Amino acid sequence: MLTRLRAVPRWAWIAVVAIVVVVVAVVTVLVVSSGPDDPGAVTFAAGGATVQAEPTVYCDLMVTDCRTDPGNVATLPLPAGVALDLTVPDAVLATPWQVAFAYLDETGTQQSGRSQVFPPNARGQFRLVLPDPRWRLQRVEVQQFGASQTVTPQGSLFSTRSTWVLTATGPG
Repeated sequence: MLTRLRAVPRWAWIAVVAIVVVVVAVVTVLVVSSGPDDPGAVTFAAGGATVQAEPTVYCDLMVTDCRTDPGNVATLPLPAGVALDLTVPDAVLATPWQVAFAYLDETGTQQSGRSQVFPPNARGQFRLVLPDPRWRLQRVEVQQFGASQTVTPQGSLFSTRSTWVLTATGPG
């Protein structure tokens, strides 16, 4: 066996060592970078005002390693009847995402709703207009979905990977 190993040309040993070094480097990069990457800011605009919000929660793709920053909640004046435009960053655009929102109806009762789930690369902008001009947005949350899922009798539920939150300022 030792004689066969000595018969292997030197260039072959160098090639094997080079391949091992490259594999180790790639694995190291993957392990070091496997945590959650900050996906960037969502831009919210309403009534002539604009604000960018960084994520309040962001996780890796499998939603196993998460970072939270509740201080990243953005605020904007959202008077009754105002439309809200939002733009998501490319990292969100590349995945399924949705908008969840809470509002006060004409009686002051809090209600909630959700947009459709947007598939990857379908659209990076969304306009939220409540159907009754007396209703007032209170909170808007952009939700990016991850690859982790739970199967229920009603179907599959995907975990929320990252969230961006906007709350209303002013009288409610």
